Amino acid sequence: MTEIAENLRLLCSYRPSISQVGRDLGINRSQLNRYLAGSSTPRPALLRKICDYFGVEPYEMMLPPRDFAEIVRVRGLDEGTTNRRLRQHFDRVMALGDARVRNLTGMFFEYYYSMSQKGKVIRGLIVFSVEDGRTFYRRLERMGPHDRPGRRHYRYQGAALVAGDRVFMSDYEYGAGIELTQTVLYPDYALRWTRLHGVKLGVSADQAHMPCSVRVYLERIPARLSLTGALRACGLFDPGHAEIPPHVPEMIDNSTSGPYAFDAYARR
Repeated sequence: MTEIAENLRLLCSYRPSISQVGRDLGINRSQLNRYLAGSSTPRPALLRKICDYFGVEPYEMMLPPRDFAEIVRVRGLDEGTTNRRLRQHFDRVMALGDARVRNLTGMFFEYYYSMSQKGKVIRGLIVFSVEDGRTFYRRLERMGPHDRPGRRHYRYQGAALVAGDRVFMSDYEYGAGIELTQTVLYPDYALRWTRLHGVKLGVSADQAHMPCSVRVYLERIPARLSLTGALRACGLFDPGHAEIPPHVPEMIDNSTSGPYAFDAYARR
C-alpha cells in the first residue's frame, strides 16, 4: 500500500538515518528500502514491531499521508518537538554502550545502607533483561523488616549500559514518581558477571528527601531461587544478620573515603 510506504518515509525522516532504523529494528537495508519504495509491504508481525518502535498504531499507517502527518505532529513525534530531542539524546547515549552489558542479564540481590532507615541494610532485587538490543532493568525494594509482610514497596525501572569499563545505571521510581537514582559499578569481568560494586546516588525515602551517596554491592542470585523466593528474601536487615553474606558489610561500609571525594569500595 502506497500509504504505508509514504507514512513510513515520514517516520524515518525523524530518525538520524535509515541505517539506524534498520539496525534498531533488525531489518536489512535492502528490505527496508523495498518497504519505503512501496514495492513490498511488511508482514503484520513486523508492521506491529515497526509501529511500536515509532509509537503509532498499525491502522494509522494506512491512513492518507496528510491525516497521518497530523497524528505525528499532535503526538509530538515530529522533528521540532522536545520528545524528538530527548529520543535523539537517549539513542546517542545508548549507542556508546559496550555489548558486554548483556552479561548482566538475570537476577541480582542489591545491598546498600538505607538512606532513610539509618544503620539498616537494604537487600533489594534487580532483574536485567535485553529488549531490542538494549539492556533494561526493574529494581524492587521492600522498606520493612525482612521477616514480616511489607507495606511499603518501591519499584524502579531503568536502563543500563557499559562505557569505559564501568556499568552505568539510571532509573526512576514509577509509583510516586518522585525519585531518580544513578548507580555506577565495577563489573567483576567473569564470563557471566556475578558480583559488582560501586556507588549509588539518590535521595532518602522519608519526608526529608535528603540527597545521599552510598556504596552498593550486587550479587547474582542462584538459579535455583525463583523470582517469588527472591522477593520474599528482600527487606531491611541489621548488618550482622545471618541472612547478609559476611563479605557484604565491608563492601557497603560508608564510614571512610576521601578525603576529597566519596569513592567506591577499595580494599584497604
